[in-house]
Amino acid sequence: MPEEEIKRRLKNWQSPSPRYTRGLLAKYASLVTSASMGAVTLPRL
Repeated sequence: MPEEEIKRRLKNWQSPSPRYTRGLLAKYASLVTSASMGAVTLPRL
């Protein structure tokens, strides 16, 4: 893929809205870290 296409896509990319906004899954989604960090839940300060 050409470098220009990658730059164009990154420029236009928007973070998707949260799938869960209430309840236990929303709490989990807001606290969990990535698997590369061990998927440890950390409180947001």
